Amino acid sequence: MTRLRSLFATAATVVLITGATAAGSATAAEPAQPREPGCAHVLGYGSGWADIYNECGYTVFASVEVDGFDPPCIQIGPGAVATIGLEPGDTPYYAYEC
Repeated sequence: MTRLRSLFATAATVVLITGATAAGSATAAEPAQPREPGCAHVLGYGSGWADIYNECGYTVFASVEVDGFDPPCIQIGPGAVATIGLEPGDTPYYAYEC
């Protein structure tokens, strides 16, 4: 019985150490900013434009959140990037599906 208990204790220790190592490396690989929910993500932006990336395997309609009126939704194919027009001075906060 003692040998069986020792075996379980050793196995539990290995699982805990392996789990802690995996969790530590997963945390280190995460980006600094939180990801937007859904398929649409702001890839980049500049004066009067924003690129939206569709990471899903199907077509979506998406737009970006800005101060004031949001631009109309655009269609973005699976895995594609599409450019949406913005008003001068608009900064997109995040992308969302329409």
